[in-house]
Amino acid sequence: MSWIKGASQQNANDEDKKHPFARWMSWLFLAVSVLLLIYTYYRSEITFQGTMSVKYFKYYLISLLGILFWGVVLRLREGIRANIVTVTTSLVVGLYLVEGGLILLGLGQPANADVKAANADVKAAAVELGVEYDERSKLEVIEDLIAQGVDAVPAVRPVDVLTINKGLLPLGGFSNRTTVASNENGYYMIYPSDRYGFNNPDSEWDNAKVDWLLTGDSFTEGLAVRPGEDIAGQIRLITKQPTISVGRSGNGPLMELAELREYAESVKPKRVLWIYCEGNDIVEGNDIVGDLQRDKANPLLMQYMEDGFSQNLINRQKEIDSRLGEFIILAQAQAQAQAQAQAQAQAQIYKTRWIRLHSIRQIIGFNDVDVDIDPLFVEILTKAKAEVDGWEGELYFVYLPEYARYKKSVSHDDFRRKSEVIEVVKGLGIPVIDIHQEVFAKHDDPFALFPFRLSGHYNAEGYGEVAKAIVDGVKKHEH
Repeated sequence: MSWIKGASQQNANDEDKKHPFARWMSWLFLAVSVLLLIYTYYRSEITFQGTMSVKYFKYYLISLLGILFWGVVLRLREGIRANIVTVTTSLVVGLYLVEGGLILLGLGQPANADVKAANADVKAAAVELGVEYDERSKLEVIEDLIAQGVDAVPAVRPVDVLTINKGLLPLGGFSNRTTVASNENGYYMIYPSDRYGFNNPDSEWDNAKVDWLLTGDSFTEGLAVRPGEDIAGQIRLITKQPTISVGRSGNGPLMELAELREYAESVKPKRVLWIYCEGNDIVEGNDIVGDLQRDKANPLLMQYMEDGFSQNLINRQKEIDSRLGEFIILAQAQAQAQAQAQAQAQAQIYKTRWIRLHSIRQIIGFNDVDVDIDPLFVEILTKAKAEVDGWEGELYFVYLPEYARYKKSVSHDDFRRKSEVIEVVKGLGIPVIDIHQEVFAKHDDPFALFPFRLSGHYNAEGYGEVAKAIVDGVKKHEH
């Protein structure tokens, strides 16, 4: 018996010598699984401070299963282990070959991957179409305007000052100043802000009756187009009725409720349009924290869930202007260092995209996050409806689709949980105007409604079609 046992041990040792590569590769795959677990923890709990735990759950699961699997493989006979390693190695090599091909073809990159890359795409598209492109930076545009005697400032978003509110969180911008925003159409969006820092003719606030008020994010503010070409401006043009927008870039549902509380109650508009952006209002994905997830962590914003809470912002504009001025001075002092740090971080992220098989994950939808609708979203809309009902107004929910919806092959009802969101809103008794259904699904070429057919906000034609659909939708409801 001892002879048989010794012979078996000798055979195992001989087999080990035949497959040293398999053993080393097994240890390598185990080490990679451990590193993936550590990296997942770093991204989930340190980089995003636990706000994207739903997204990273699957990576925790993959890394833990990998550790368990390769721990078992290392205990198997060398022949079986060699077969598993051969298959796994072939699969990994194949995946990286596909990833390389996708990178060369420029496929699988996120719609909002990188500001510089996006600007380069816009510039290239402008050149191809013979459209003049303003190559100046935002700072250069502001400096040139100031040199011409124009009182110009950058567009400071509420989200920019969210973590440094110090008892005051501005929701508007600089009052009565020339405001410079982004460049998506070859020219910078530049508008004269109203008395509270929004993109409206200031005289709209003098009307005894306001027929339309819009709350929302950058799509509501009208990013990418000239004054008057935004949704509010085009509703104003179509109806000839007083129309005010309190939309600001970066806003989420909590901020939009706050905008209503701070600014809408003073004018008691007949109709309030809650402009919902499906890409980021409550959804998180592609390393983007959903706006609601971000804002619910802010104690001051959460106070707007208390009935009657207000910062009295409408009477504190001088203080707001002063606070935003301080922020710009601080931001300018830090801008160069921050820009350099961000550029280095971004460069590092892009250098490692291929290692993380980013293009493949993007194409197969592995980066998409399937999350439940936050109950807080329902509470916010419930409060908004109650407040609008209180002054005998009507609240409408306007569902805006994003570019990615048309870039991918998707189920339009399931994408971003669209049908569920709309069902929840209708359940609250709020009329819904579905812009995908009313505009984009009926359009022969939905990409024509985006600047240069690229990912981003809508162009003037797109905003115009949205405005028409809103006016028509409201008419149908009222009749």
